[in-house]
Amino acid sequence: MFSKLFSKLQRVGQSFMIPIAVAGLLMGIGQSFTNETMIQTYHLQFILGKGTPLYALFTIMCNAGNIVFDNLPILFAVGIAMGMAKHEKATAAFSALVAFLIMHASINALLIINGYIVNGQIADFVRIGTINSICGIQSLDIGVFGGIVVGLGVAYLHNRFYMTRL
Repeated sequence: MFSKLFSKLQRVGQSFMIPIAVAGLLMGIGQSFTNETMIQTYHLQFILGKGTPLYALFTIMCNAGNIVFDNLPILFAVGIAMGMAKHEKATAAFSALVAFLIMHASINALLIINGYIVNGQIADFVRIGTINSICGIQSLDIGVFGGIVVGLGVAYLHNRFYMTRL
């Protein structure tokens, strides 16, 4: 029983590694070489200072890594569903993407119905930061946890019903 659970958790972990590793490398290198203190300390303004081609390259690298971290919930949803699917992995990944968007659209509808969002504006009594734009949808900011839940749910349903014909 323990080895079966461990092997499933290992598959989930493997699906997390690639996006985080790539984003971490891009952000780490980009932020290191655009850090004003580092540039001034080592007198590298002529090579790495603002306006140089290398500064532009490292800024792009930093922004490319940052976009991955900003969208980790959706990447986790897709990555977990794909990693946990036994067959038809592409279908599971696409299903996770659709499920993630449907989850946030449903949360948005509930927020509108209950008066937390009025005419596209967040109500005054709502705590700042609890409702954010996620993929262009005003929704609760449940972060990576929401992506993990969606990915695991889609993987379970996909593995159970992917051969079912209607």
